[in-house]
Amino acid sequence: MEAEQVDVVVVGTGWNGLICAKTYLDLAPEANLILVDQASSFGGVWAAEKIYPSLYAQIKFGQFEYSFYPMRREGISNDGYISGATIHRYLQAFAHDFNLAQRTRFNTTVRNVVRLPDGRGWRLEFEGDGKRPVECAKLIYASGATSHPVVPSWSRSNFDVPIIHSQETGTHLDALAKIQRATVIGGAKSAFDTVFLLLDAGKQVDWIIRPDESGSGPVALMPPTIFGLVNSMDVIATRFMATLGASIMSTDGPGYRFFHRTRLGRLLTREFWKMVNLIAELHAGYNKSPNAQKLRPLPHGNGIFWANAGLGAASVPNFWKVFHAGDCTVHRTGIESFTDNKVHLSNGTQLATDYVVLCTGFDKSYQPFSRDLQRLCGLIPSDDLDPADAKKWAELEARAEEAVDRKLPILRNPPLTRAQVESSTHREANGSTHGPSRHYRRLIAPGLAAQGDRSILFPGFIHSIYTPLVSEVQALWGCAFLLGLLDDELPSQADMEREVAEWNVWTRKRYPAQGRKHAYAIYDFLAYVDTLLGDLGINTRRKSSVFAHVFLPTYPRDYRGLVEEFRRLDSRGKADDGSVLGRFVLVVVVFLVVIVSLAAWFRSSTY
Repeated sequence: MEAEQVDVVVVGTGWNGLICAKTYLDLAPEANLILVDQASSFGGVWAAEKIYPSLYAQIKFGQFEYSFYPMRREGISNDGYISGATIHRYLQAFAHDFNLAQRTRFNTTVRNVVRLPDGRGWRLEFEGDGKRPVECAKLIYASGATSHPVVPSWSRSNFDVPIIHSQETGTHLDALAKIQRATVIGGAKSAFDTVFLLLDAGKQVDWIIRPDESGSGPVALMPPTIFGLVNSMDVIATRFMATLGASIMSTDGPGYRFFHRTRLGRLLTREFWKMVNLIAELHAGYNKSPNAQKLRPLPHGNGIFWANAGLGAASVPNFWKVFHAGDCTVHRTGIESFTDNKVHLSNGTQLATDYVVLCTGFDKSYQPFSRDLQRLCGLIPSDDLDPADAKKWAELEARAEEAVDRKLPILRNPPLTRAQVESSTHREANGSTHGPSRHYRRLIAPGLAAQGDRSILFPGFIHSIYTPLVSEVQALWGCAFLLGLLDDELPSQADMEREVAEWNVWTRKRYPAQGRKHAYAIYDFLAYVDTLLGDLGINTRRKSSVFAHVFLPTYPRDYRGLVEEFRRLDSRGKADDGSVLGRFVLVVVVFLVVIVSLAAWFRSSTY
C-alpha cells in the first residue's frame, strides 16, 4: 500500500507527545505534522480510559502543568494533589486550544517502524487492515515509559478469575465494585493506588510483594506534607534538595564540593536524609501493624534517599488511614501458580480471589523497532549487543564507574544486596526490555547524531514525577536538534557515548533497582533541566534572589517563555550557576546544622 507522506510524526499524545508537537510547530509552523496514539483519548497514562476516581498524581497543583498554560483549580485534594480527571481534562483542552486535536489519529497502534533507505526518514506501519502506512522525514517517538505493560507469566490451570494489568483498572470499575475479595501483585506506586481503591470500597485485599531477600521491595512513599506545613513535593523541587541529592549532573561548584567532597558535608547529608526518612516512616505508621511493617522500603532506615523500588507520595487523601483501617493482608512471598481459582504462593499459602490486578510496571515500548534498528537507535539491552559493541560499552562503563565513585563517594557502596536491586519483573516477564537506553541527554542516539542524522527523537523515557517541566524542556532541546539548531553544541560521538555511560552507571548506583530498569531521576530533575537549558544557552536561574533560587520550590511557571528566549539568542552557551552556589554555601551549612540537631532529637524519641 502506498504510504502517506508527512513531515513529522509524533507517536503518543501524553505530556511528552503533545508538547513536542506544539514546540515543533512553534519553530516550524508550516510543517505537516500528525500525532498517532493507540489509545482513544488524549493523556497517555492520563487518558480517559485509564483513570478512576481515587487516582491522584504524586505532585501538587502548580507543579503539574506546562509553563505557559495554567491548570484550572478543580479536583484538588486538601493537601494540594491533583486528580486524574483534572489532568485528563487539562491535556485534552491543551490539545484543542493549540490545534493539535485536528492532527491526531487515535486507536492507531504502530506495528512496525522502518528506516527509509539512505537515512531519508521513517516509515510507520499500523495494526489493522486498511491502515495506510505513513512516511515522514522526522519521527518523535514519545510513547513514554508507561505505555507497554509488563505481564509476567505464571503457571495457570483451571483459573477463570479475571487477571488485569493496573493500567486497565479504569475500564473494570463496574466489575470491581461487585467483588468481595481481590489480589494485588507488586510493590509499585500503582499497587498502592489499587489497594487504596479496593479498601476504600470495602473490599478484602491480599497484597503480594516479593520478600526483601529476593526483590526490590515496595516503593518508598513521602508523606503528602511535612507536618502539615509544606507540601513534600515542593520540598523536593528546591535546589537545596537537589544539592544534597547526589546527581551526576551537579558535580561542580562550592555546594557540591562541600556536601559531597568533604567528610563534614557527607555527614550532614547523611543525617539530613535519615531525618527525612524518619519523618516519612512516622507518617506512614509502619510500626502500627505487621502488615504495615511489611511495606517499609529498602534499605530499611534510609529508603527515601535510595528509592530502591522508586519514590512516590501518599497523594490520595487519607491513604494511610484507609490502609490501617482496611481488611488488607500483605504477603511478602512469590507466586507459584494460578490453579483452581486460587493464587498459590511460594510459602504454601493458597488465596481465594475474585479478581487479580497486576501492578507489575512497564517496560520500554520499542517493540515496533527491529533488533537491528534497536541497536542503531541505542535501544538495545546490554545482553543483546554484538560482541564489539558489548566490549566498547563495558569499557566505557568501567571507566564511568570509577568516575561516579570519585565524584559522588556517597554512592560508592549502596546498602543493598544484588537480589534486592534486581528487577522481579525483568526475571518473570517474557521478552521485557529493561535498562536505560543509550541516548545522549536521554533523547538521541549518539551514532546517528554523529553521522548528521537529525531524523529521530526519543522524549519521555526519563522517569521523573515532575513530568510537565521535564517534557517541555526536552521538547525544546529535541526539536532544536531535529531542526538543525543544535549542531554547533553537540560534542563528538566519543564524548556523547561517555556521557551516556556515566549517566547509566550513575542512575543504577543512585537508584539501585529502578536505575537498572529506567533512566530514573527523581531528585535530579532540576539538574537535568539545567543541563538541557545550558546546552540551549538559556538562563537557568529563574528566581529573583539567591535565597529564592536555593530554598523556594521551582515551578513550571518560572520557565514561561522558553521558546521565545531560545529564538532571541544570538549565541548559545552554558549558564554558570557557580557564583550563585558560592553565595549560599554558608547559609546552607548553618541550615544543615539545625537539621542535624533536629534529627538527633527525633532519633532520641521512641520509634
